[in-house]
Amino acid sequence: MIVLAAVAGYLAMVHSSKTVVTVTAPPASNKTITIFFFNPAPANFWYNLITQGIQTAVSQLRSLGYTVNYEEFDATTVSQQISQLEEAASLHPNIIVIGTVSDAVQGELLKLRQEGIIVILVDRDVPNQAARNLYIGTNNEIAAEKELLSFLGYLREQNVPTPWKFVLVTGLPGVETLALRTEGFEQVLQPLVQNGTAQILGVIQANQDDQAQAYATISEVVPKYGTSVTAYLDANLLTAIANVEALEAAGYKIGQGGIYILGFDAQLPTWLQLIQNGTVIMTIQQVPFTMGYWATWAGFYIYTGQLNLPANATIFSPTYTVVSCNATYSMILDHIAPPPIYLLLLAQQLTPQNPAIQAPSYYAYDCMEKTGLVPAPPGLNSPWPVPAGSDQSFVATGFH
Repeated sequence: MIVLAAVAGYLAMVHSSKTVVTVTAPPASNKTITIFFFNPAPANFWYNLITQGIQTAVSQLRSLGYTVNYEEFDATTVSQQISQLEEAASLHPNIIVIGTVSDAVQGELLKLRQEGIIVILVDRDVPNQAARNLYIGTNNEIAAEKELLSFLGYLREQNVPTPWKFVLVTGLPGVETLALRTEGFEQVLQPLVQNGTAQILGVIQANQDDQAQAYATISEVVPKYGTSVTAYLDANLLTAIANVEALEAAGYKIGQGGIYILGFDAQLPTWLQLIQNGTVIMTIQQVPFTMGYWATWAGFYIYTGQLNLPANATIFSPTYTVVSCNATYSMILDHIAPPPIYLLLLAQQLTPQNPAIQAPSYYAYDCMEKTGLVPAPPGLNSPWPVPAGSDQSFVATGFH
């Protein structure tokens, strides 16, 4: 808890620091903006960080003199979210930011776009990309591949005997992001399965938005595999925590010398503590705060005519590998975001021929140079300078 208190104090310092960026003034007729956010998992701390990012951007727009009418809609079922989107159509906001409950809502999104409403998807994309102006989120398949390749390197270093035996834990059907992560794991494992180095014992579908339900599902399966499993590969944070709890409840050793768990994300303090103390070896960190923050600014840039996007526009947000030495630092990344000018510069590089781009990992923490539990403000590693000197500057929550 000392670590968490130190981070809390550091975050207070972060939010008092200023980063100056430039925003071009739009026509006076665009000074009133209506923004709706659709939250598919209000009980999920991860989505609360997306909400915080959106709220931060809304506050900044208001501080610049815009009248922002902002509303949040919570829905955990397809029928609820479709109903809310139908309501939105009648209210006609300028911008909606949405995390979809399921791909099944894409028809409603397409209708909203056809009515001139700007649709920004966060975290979860849909198959029909014509249903949105822009997707901002992780390149889930590549991130999963990156994480698993790092983990396999660890197994080799530890001389863990082969064949390595894996159980994949994915989400419920209809959530494309988790399906892509599972595909990423499978892409890495396929050649190893073919040469006998690895085996996939099974795939578990667990509720990615409800830890208790995920625990109930996983705990039923754990005895089936027993100690034969080298590692469980979870495509979601809550299922990974539930996986740890299920193995502990069954009396199995977790981590080095026992059963490994590979998770996805690095948000909840309980999860980060498991990484810091070595129970969980590593995870991949997404940036939900940045997703919400950038999504709101993207909608603003489109609405004010500062950004014209090609079809299928996609900005893949940064990811970071989290291990024991930088687990505390990763908590700081949950409350900062690269300034929106960086979003604009990324988006301006999109073309019809190349409608997707990967954002770099702007902030870095060198484990070898660690000097304390809470490091000094990270350096901003970017190829682009931040314009300054505008009388419409604002605090951007990051570091300059």
